[in-house]
Amino acid sequence: MSRRPTTLFEDAIDVPTWLEADRLTPYAERVRRDRGIARSFAPASRLQSVRKWWREAAAGDHSSDGARLVRVRTLVTFVMAGLGIAAGITVALAAFRYDGSQPVNVVRLLALLVGVQLAFLALTLLLLMGRAIGFKSFQDLLATITPGGWAASVFRRLARASPVAARLFDWHSARASAGRFAKWQILFWSQAAAVAFNVAALVSAILLVTFTDLAFGWSTTLEANPAAVSRAVQAIAWPWHTFVPGAVPSTALVEQSQFFRLESGSLASGASRALGGWWPFTVLCVVTYGLLPRLALLVLAAARLRAATGALLLDEPRVTALLDRMAAPEIETAAEAHDAAPAGSPTPAASPPRPITGRANAVIWDDSLAPDAARTYSRERLGFELASIAEAGGGRAMVDDRAALEQAGDGAHPVVVFAPAWEPPLLELLDFLAELRRRLGTAASIVVTPVPEGAREVSTLELETWMRAMGRLADPHLYVETGAA
Repeated sequence: MSRRPTTLFEDAIDVPTWLEADRLTPYAERVRRDRGIARSFAPASRLQSVRKWWREAAAGDHSSDGARLVRVRTLVTFVMAGLGIAAGITVALAAFRYDGSQPVNVVRLLALLVGVQLAFLALTLLLLMGRAIGFKSFQDLLATITPGGWAASVFRRLARASPVAARLFDWHSARASAGRFAKWQILFWSQAAAVAFNVAALVSAILLVTFTDLAFGWSTTLEANPAAVSRAVQAIAWPWHTFVPGAVPSTALVEQSQFFRLESGSLASGASRALGGWWPFTVLCVVTYGLLPRLALLVLAAARLRAATGALLLDEPRVTALLDRMAAPEIETAAEAHDAAPAGSPTPAASPPRPITGRANAVIWDDSLAPDAARTYSRERLGFELASIAEAGGGRAMVDDRAALEQAGDGAHPVVVFAPAWEPPLLELLDFLAELRRRLGTAASIVVTPVPEGAREVSTLELETWMRAMGRLADPHLYVETGAA
């Protein structure tokens, strides 16, 4: 039975969590299962492959932290839209306020419904910029005070029971994919509120124009020549002057509609009906300079948010390990049981050779294994045939480490790094792995394999220590795997 359809965001939450618990499943069993599932569907992109695998691997498992977070995110989106609607109605009523004593001031109306929005739009564009030096602190402040930043805070509060939710909006996350997701989710919520604001303001304006008798004029304490104001109005109306010429106030209307608050007779007698001709201009100003830019940003934010959500799923070491297992040929990495032959008994016949996952280069760090033992370990536990073995660390000279990097970092194969499980990873090894990544490029897998002393298995404490240390590298294509049965 397949899983119910899930959203990409839901999968980005649930798949890594499920894979973390799946670590207790013997490695050979994971390889057989994941390769078998991969065979059941046609080749697809990495993202599609993971999502198709997920529908089969967790069939019937309906316990989903992701589903709950999806509901919370949807609720926050609706709340932001609702707040935008309420704000749009309130500001429109204030901007179009008319009691018959003075006309609606077009200057104030444009300042409230267009000018303020353009200022916020300029700040939003700063958030779209990369994390440039000199702007980081300002961008962090903007991300906090924007409506999307408030929405992120509400989301974290509503989803506080989930440890995953706390990391979703970490603007400073070491994982680049998490930072991108936070950025585009915050922008999406901000634009959802802004679009709702503009739609509500436009609907309110049209209703007021339709069902009430409004008179428009313009007034300012600045020295304003009606001819100069007319030129400014025509410049503002340039985007639609060809399509809707009736929405471009004429010079005569501009001159006729100037008023002064202390001069009750400043408007020409009988001009009230003519002054209503400003309303198409004001409505198209809100559409052109308020609604359309916000709609464009909302579409952009939605598209980039989906891409960032996909990256959030793929830029995850456990998912990289899964994709490596799915791409493996049919494999049986170890016998189901290991029976020691009694002393003096005949040597059993050699088992038929087992298929191998693929070829890999290897680095033995700090003499954790002998080269022959590394080949055996790799074949029986990881399913890799080692194409080359280099040795590094353990007090060797830097020239030896550089030679190991040259040999292993050819980019032709994934790299298995054997390290002593009983020793915590030191900065020397972390630096070596960072340099190895630089030489390999971003796509090749690095498999860090802590190996135990003697015949024992790697302990849970040792494994967790290594996983935490490797996590500090924030390398989505580096993962820890012991191949333990």
